[in-house]
Amino acid sequence: MQKKILILGLCLCFLGLTAFGQYKEAPDGLGVRGVFPNYQWAIDQEFIDEEFGGGIEIEYVRHLNSFLNLGVPLRINQILLPQERIGQSNKAGTLGLDATLQLKFFREPFFLYPYLLAGIGVNVEDFESVGLEAPLGAGINFRLGRHIYLSTRGEYRVSFADDRDHLQLGVGAHFIIGDGEPAPPPVVDSDNDGVPDDQDLCPTVAGVPGLNGCPDTDGDGITDGDDKCPATAGLAQFDGCPDTDSDGIIDSEDKCPNEGGPADNEGCPFTDADGDGIVDGKDACPNEQGPAATNGCPDNDGDGIANTVDNCPDVAGPAATNGCPDADEDGVLDADDKCPNTKGPASNSGCPEITEEDKETLDLAVQAVQFQTGRAELKANSTTILDQIVDILTRYSDYKCAINGHTDSVGSSKTNQRLSEQRAKACYDYLVGKGIDASRLSFTGYGETQPIANNKYKAGRDQNRRVEFNLFLE
Repeated sequence: MQKKILILGLCLCFLGLTAFGQYKEAPDGLGVRGVFPNYQWAIDQEFIDEEFGGGIEIEYVRHLNSFLNLGVPLRINQILLPQERIGQSNKAGTLGLDATLQLKFFREPFFLYPYLLAGIGVNVEDFESVGLEAPLGAGINFRLGRHIYLSTRGEYRVSFADDRDHLQLGVGAHFIIGDGEPAPPPVVDSDNDGVPDDQDLCPTVAGVPGLNGCPDTDGDGITDGDDKCPATAGLAQFDGCPDTDSDGIIDSEDKCPNEGGPADNEGCPFTDADGDGIVDGKDACPNEQGPAATNGCPDNDGDGIANTVDNCPDVAGPAATNGCPDADEDGVLDADDKCPNTKGPASNSGCPEITEEDKETLDLAVQAVQFQTGRAELKANSTTILDQIVDILTRYSDYKCAINGHTDSVGSSKTNQRLSEQRAKACYDYLVGKGIDASRLSFTGYGETQPIANNKYKAGRDQNRRVEFNLFLE
């Protein structure tokens, strides 16, 4: 079980692509590691304790350049072959020698060095058979001290012989031979401001050494990147913006930047030119007296809306209608509302619209109001429809009513004219008697001048004898 845990830990290390370090000042290295080959894994993809062999590997490593090392490992192994595949004893001893190139990813000397490796090798099995192998793998070395590393590696070795592909894991130590250390990299100062790039917070823009190489255009000791007013010298407490009068309010927000004043007066000293009790800094009309509700501007109608923005400055009204009144709150201003105390749509001048039912009643009254033959005396059955008209006029109190009398053509036109007027007047008197204000009513007789049917026939004459009730708005 301990061996399984060790193998699992090594495999996790090999998941990252990793390498070790040497450099031209100390180009030679020597590695010693224990190796664990597994020939069964290449077939069944399973890790089994008994199928790992063991051995030792000694490797000479030579630094070629910043990216490549040459490795020459020599190893002695005892291996466990997949017996059911090769048909012979599954134990053997091997002697191997490789030549590999190792591709490095970091400059030395880092704490860890990742690398990839590939190469060619020869393997002698039981001092009898000789075969070629191509190792492919990755490794990681951890720096333990100067020139001393913990060395780990994982390889898949492709064999040119049947049933000899295998996995090999290794762990050990690596030593760099020599006393040299890498020469320090040259100092780079891209913007030529005297601050090396690795210390320069603004490496592409010339700046000030005292500000880590960042520019300070206005010379106030605050870098342009942190300075809200980079072209004007200011104070750190205001992020580089000036406060000329030192009243604690930056100039861009100070209405009196050259005169000290409190923040609640926007940086201006307290003055009240118009004597309305509102300091000039907060007075929208500093030379005209007005209440605080309108920021010191006059408000003639006292509706809380200054005269300058009040469409009806002498009549109180809400802000929603720009200071103009709308007594019935129907959205039609009183000045345009023919029914200012009764709600109605704008399409009907702010007055309630007459319902279809009431219109039908008025149309019915044209023929339903009847009189004694040749006289202006109402028949008893006419009072029912006239009472309904009283109800309509009561409900539509803003409307007026024109009562128009008409006759047929029987008789003289003069007689018919007088009769039509008398009949219209009879209806007028009835409505007034029922409490309808006379100022809302008018009556007119048209005699036989406005027929609506042919007077040659009785049915036509019956239609022409009529009284009309027309409701209208002024």
